[in-house]
Amino acid sequence: MTLHRALAVLAGAALSIAAANQYPKFLVDTPGVWKPWKGFTAIASARKEQAAAPALVKAFEAELLALNEIARRAPGVASPAGFSVETWGSLNSAVPWEHAPGQPPPGGLPLMGDWTFGAFPIFEYERSGKVIRSDTGETQLQYFSVNQITRDLGDAGSVPEFGQIDHDAFLQPLRRGEFAGIPRYGDQLIIARDPEKIWAPLSLRAALDIVALARTRDVQARQEAVDRAAARLATLRDPKWRAEREKEDRQTSASMPDPRRFLEQVAEARKIEEDAIAAQLSASGDTARGLAEAQRALAEVTAWIAELSPPDQAAQACYAAKGTGLRARFRTAPAPGCHPLARPNYAYFDKSLPRSAPQVLIIRGYARCFDTADRDNRQANAPGPSGCRANRALVETIDKDAIRAWLK
Repeated sequence: MTLHRALAVLAGAALSIAAANQYPKFLVDTPGVWKPWKGFTAIASARKEQAAAPALVKAFEAELLALNEIARRAPGVASPAGFSVETWGSLNSAVPWEHAPGQPPPGGLPLMGDWTFGAFPIFEYERSGKVIRSDTGETQLQYFSVNQITRDLGDAGSVPEFGQIDHDAFLQPLRRGEFAGIPRYGDQLIIARDPEKIWAPLSLRAALDIVALARTRDVQARQEAVDRAAARLATLRDPKWRAEREKEDRQTSASMPDPRRFLEQVAEARKIEEDAIAAQLSASGDTARGLAEAQRALAEVTAWIAELSPPDQAAQACYAAKGTGLRARFRTAPAPGCHPLARPNYAYFDKSLPRSAPQVLIIRGYARCFDTADRDNRQANAPGPSGCRANRALVETIDKDAIRAWLK
């Protein structure tokens, strides 16, 4: 190949790479559209969990469509540029809590669901030599939860003493200013008649009951482990069982290259297993010691419950993560360094209204899309007009009075 020809090939390759590198190309100034309502999803399990008849589901969808129309008029997203808007709704799952004294039965609360807003970027890409324009794909969705106060209202995973119990308690969301005139609590913005009434104080007795239930489960699991180990040890030491196994071993050894060595290895393995289990069941063994520690922990909380006066039992509990020991971590609120505990206020809703009526609107995921002060938050600080930036524009410019009038 001549030098001239080689240079021509390299130049052509460079042009091809340059052309390829310009895609995908995001068209940040190109007008977008509000696409038609994508529909409403109400799967059978959600309808059953919420005791939602077809007519009630249809009425709830109509409420979400009314919210959709309010959102369409928000100046910040009414005429999208650089993105197109898709919206849809859903009826949420409402699996009952395993431990939630007083929780209403299916049908005892208003319908709960989400209105979802998605601002999808407009971009071009190349396929088979053709330039294709699209306004679908991936984006940061914004969820607007309606009447959803039973789950995800506060941080439920920061109290390790509650163990794996499926309960309705959580760290009470604290007021953290507001955004566009909407009060912020924890990681959410809440519009309601009285946002702080959608949860109720968790009493100290109720908090300790969850701890006691978690520790009871731990004792039960550890007792089962001890029982299994003891049963196995008894089997290994049973003369009849040993005689039967030794007979089988001799029969098997006949087909082995070194029968004597095989029998020695099998006997050694059983001896190792027996010694290991016996060690685990001794007072210093992990299995027996773990059960004893779990029993002491359960006795600790049950004794404390028995000591509590009625006023202390009824007082709101708080949780001090840095406390040493159960009594230092669980206190009565208010207390320095102690975060109040709460649970859903099932009595908040006006029962005279239809179950399809919206009474609470929660805008979720504040930190993800609204915390622009965090420079490491790439989603919130993304430069494009779609995704989080559009989500903020919607919340900033939506008619708050119309939202409050929509809420019953």
